[in-house]
Amino acid sequence: MTTTTMFALTWAALLGLAALTLRMAAKLRFALDPFRHQPDDLTLPDGAAAPPFSAVTLDGTVLDSDDYADRALTLVFVSHHCPSCREHLPHMGALWRLAGSAGSELVMVVFDEESGSRDEAERLVAEHSVPAATVLAAAGHPLRELYNPRQATPLYCHVESGVVRGGGPLGSQGWQELVRGWQASAVGAR
Repeated sequence: MTTTTMFALTWAALLGLAALTLRMAAKLRFALDPFRHQPDDLTLPDGAAAPPFSAVTLDGTVLDSDDYADRALTLVFVSHHCPSCREHLPHMGALWRLAGSAGSELVMVVFDEESGSRDEAERLVAEHSVPAATVLAAAGHPLRELYNPRQATPLYCHVESGVVRGGGPLGSQGWQELVRGWQASAVGAR
């Protein structure tokens, strides 16, 4: 091997390592602060009236906004294409039970993005043992359009007695406060 060839291979390796380093740095920056670049208006504003909706779950149950007029409801929006969503899915069963013990209902809304989405949604629910009512929402679905206008995932929108009381990315400060509230209610109920 000539010196020129070795020199060229060394530079190619160094450039490849530099590219990998930059890519990893970008991923690490997102991991350290994933919500830094999120706009503030991902969901309806706090205090807004919750828009009416009707939706059919994967098991055929009809959910209607009138059913939640005097109760708390937390919509969790996910997509099977979203890597961050997959990190949250293993916790949905425990969160569903925790929300229920605090008098709230957690409903998972899976984006229907292509042919076969229903099968994928059913597989995700089964794989992660998610007992929450799950709605498959195609583009234009009222839950998707009205409660998640930016079509962001993973996202939540919490409604109490027909009024929005919080919303944003899963894992955000608002989400953590909501979960702590459920925990406090569950401990107080014992």
